[in-house]
Amino acid sequence: MNKKILFLLVLVVFLGAGGAVSAATISLPNPLCPNMQTPCAPGPACICGFADLIERIVFYLSTIIGILAVLMFVIAGIYFVISAGNPEKIKRARDIAIWAAIGVAISLAGTGLVAVVKSVIGATPS
Repeated sequence: MNKKILFLLVLVVFLGAGGAVSAATISLPNPLCPNMQTPCAPGPACICGFADLIERIVFYLSTIIGILAVLMFVIAGIYFVISAGNPEKIKRARDIAIWAAIGVAISLAGTGLVAVVKSVIGATPS
């Protein structure tokens, strides 16, 4: 019992002492900003924070998904043309078109979802 009390006392002292320690402020260059601007100015060539990084990643992923979805619509159209009335091939072409529509919906919703999350957490809009 005494060991537990001693352990808790030491733990409280060491954890409580962390608040009294002050550290020197350092300034590190932003590796995601090629111009190395000291006050980070958000723009197309500079990412100033985690929210900007996530927004940029989602933008690129949404673009790639959108391009692939349009390509799949073209492939579905080709499948419709070459199906020659075969119900199995028409079903396959319809399935490809449905999944392409889902891809377009995800692509369009991606950027909007990031904007909603940024407004909920209070990040500055860019």
